[in-house]
Amino acid sequence: MPAPRRFEPHYRRIIADVRQKIATGEWPPGHKLPSTKALAEFYEVGSPSTVRQAITILIETGELYGHQGLGVFVAEGPSSS
Repeated sequence: MPAPRRFEPHYRRIIADVRQKIATGEWPPGHKLPSTKALAEFYEVGSPSTVRQAITILIETGELYGHQGLGVFVAEGPSSS
């Protein structure tokens, strides 16, 4: 019998995917993320608050930053100095 699959909260799946997009260069520093609504549709989550939760965590860790009225953007990577 296969092992039961562990449940992974949707916001963690979103965080992992955003980090992957940043790591591969698909979303380079300064890239503007799609709207919360668009991301909720893309990730097939029922509530935009799930996407906001993921974005909030990524902002707190310094991977993204937000500008009121402009959107959320990929932060610059750590400096190499």
